[in-house]
Amino acid sequence: MEDRAKIINFYLEKLSDKNFEISDVRRDLEKNNFQEDEIKIIVRLVDNELQRRVLIKSNNKASIDLISIGAILTSLGAGITIATYTGLINMGNSFLIVYGPFLGGLSILMTGLAKRTRK
Repeated sequence: MEDRAKIINFYLEKLSDKNFEISDVRRDLEKNNFQEDEIKIIVRLVDNELQRRVLIKSNNKASIDLISIGAILTSLGAGITIATYTGLINMGNSFLIVYGPFLGGLSILMTGLAKRTRK
């Protein structure tokens, strides 16, 4: 059991290597004459960790994308509203309150921030 933990930790450390492939785990274990049941368990555990790391990386990228889109929409809504109010965009005696992009962007921004903090 302790040997299995050492082997699993060895392969988990190798996960950060860019040239790592999950098939190498099975090949190495077969080369070292491990039993098929042990190989299956070790490969499954290493693969689960690999998938977990990929999912976390994907979720981080998605949250950053949401934050960016939300910030752009919020800024656009606020910018147009301020520009019409101050007269940078001449609307005569009236001005626009662009609340759709502002509130939508704020909502997307908050969703991205919540997704980023949730691990």
